[in-house]
Amino acid sequence: MTQLLITSEFVSPSPEVRLHVQHVRTGAGGPAILMVHGLAEDKHIYHQNSGGGLAVFLAEAGFDVYVGELRGYGKSRPELKPGMEISQHQIITEDLPAFFDLIQRNHPDEPFFAVGHGWGSVLLNSALIRRPDVLGRVAGLVHLAASRARLEGLRPKSLLSELLWRYAAPMLGRSKGVIPARSLGIGSADLSRTLHAEHLQWAWGGEWRDQQDAFDYALALRTLAWPAGLYLAGNEDHYLGHFADVKAFACEMGEHDAQIIRLKKGTGCSRDYGHNDLLTHPQAEVDHFPLVLSWLEQHSPEPSSLPRDITMRDANTN
Repeated sequence: MTQLLITSEFVSPSPEVRLHVQHVRTGAGGPAILMVHGLAEDKHIYHQNSGGGLAVFLAEAGFDVYVGELRGYGKSRPELKPGMEISQHQIITEDLPAFFDLIQRNHPDEPFFAVGHGWGSVLLNSALIRRPDVLGRVAGLVHLAASRARLEGLRPKSLLSELLWRYAAPMLGRSKGVIPARSLGIGSADLSRTLHAEHLQWAWGGEWRDQQDAFDYALALRTLAWPAGLYLAGNEDHYLGHFADVKAFACEMGEHDAQIIRLKKGTGCSRDYGHNDLLTHPQAEVDHFPLVLSWLEQHSPEPSSLPRDITMRDANTN
């Protein structure tokens, strides 16, 4: 098995903020990949405590993987405290650009890939819209269970999730000072009340406009050439990453090379995947991680010299 080198790096977008980046690689010299977690997760969504995960899978294939942790998450500082306000604007204009700058320092002017999970993809795309200079270096984007706006109201299979995320979480957040995602069983990391409220504003009918400086992301997007994207949706993800909403997110990015795949049992997958287990389930390494790898290799700026010993499986693209 290929020997992995796993190190921690830190970047500081401001004097009071220190962001953790887990760097996973073998030294094979493959393209860099930035991974961005969602609202109620941290780096472990990509690199599990057991040693598995998409970050390890791609690093072992030769890619240079950077798993960023946003402020208030994981080893990043300051640690989330009751009453702490963390906004989307801060993440979009400070945290993510700090990650972009780290990749630029380590891989000067080289094309790189970026991966987002859930709302992390929305924050990632928003940051790239504000930084066309960085967007021009992006070879491709992989979005996992990512959607920005809900196309319709309550779906029967998502009733419990709807109640927890939209109503119970804010209610408990008012008393605890943070959204207690861990105790509610809806994530592995708690999150800022401000971040949660701004997410709800965008996701349920709100315009894609910055809540702090009114920057219009949808308008700015019209002037940009968007990179190729791979969009994966779990067939059992009825709430935050419903297939219809994932497809709408891809369409919202405008005309670009987009491949949208539903991870459904019987169509190349051994099971129906949900919002998080499309990254954390052990079978993901067999079902669709090879698909992600193949897509990345196809969109690498030069013919790939990465090792291949993986058998591809079919996937449903409807």
